[in-house]
Amino acid sequence: MKVFLRVVLVVGLGLLLFGCGKKAGIEGKVVDGKGQPMSGMKVIANQVKPIKGYEQFETTTGSDGTFRFKGLFPTSEYMISPRSDKWKTSAKVTEQSGPEGQTSMLRAPIMIRFTVSNEGIIDDSKEMGLQWAPAPDQPMNWFQADDYARNLKLGGGGWRLPTRAELRSIYDKSMSGGADPAFHIKENWVWTSEASDSSSAWYFFFALGGEYRNNRDNSSLFAYPGHDGRVLAVRSRR
Repeated sequence: MKVFLRVVLVVGLGLLLFGCGKKAGIEGKVVDGKGQPMSGMKVIANQVKPIKGYEQFETTTGSDGTFRFKGLFPTSEYMISPRSDKWKTSAKVTEQSGPEGQTSMLRAPIMIRFTVSNEGIIDDSKEMGLQWAPAPDQPMNWFQADDYARNLKLGGGGWRLPTRAELRSIYDKSMSGGADPAFHIKENWVWTSEASDSSSAWYFFFALGGEYRNNRDNSSLFAYPGHDGRVLAVRSRR
């Protein structure tokens, strides 16, 4: 009986120490599109391969934009994503927690450049103080695109077609589709407000990252079937 009790005690103590020892951390920072710290930001850590008791953690950024998760499972991958009740963002990173008893550091801050409001408006925190409306999932020629932008009532209206420079500013070749997923571009080309001549206008092709010209009556490209003309409406932030 005494031997049995000793075994139970040793095993129980071992499990207790083993369980308590499985703790590690991740530390990082959240910044906006200009690299400025975002304080009071909720940050969630979701374990990529969930282990009971270590699946999800939540913390908040400090005044300098930094955050730290404690009590994570050691050497385990976590998806780190900022959250807000007022907007959504595609900004997120996957990071491995430190070894047991240690904290790993993100290689770079999590940058939140584009946020999508509950109303569906995209705010750009980096370039020119602009707001965008996501592209509708339908091909348009220039006249249809211009009419769509001018008559869009989202957020009180005031929308227009963007310039080449404005479209160039949101191009990101590292993103699938050529831009942040919030824009719904999907490697299509987008009309600009700039005329090339009396019958054609400039567009920006997100599949190639370049500016080209097309007849305003066209909504497709002969050389690139499957890539359609789309519209992104833009306005100055109010």
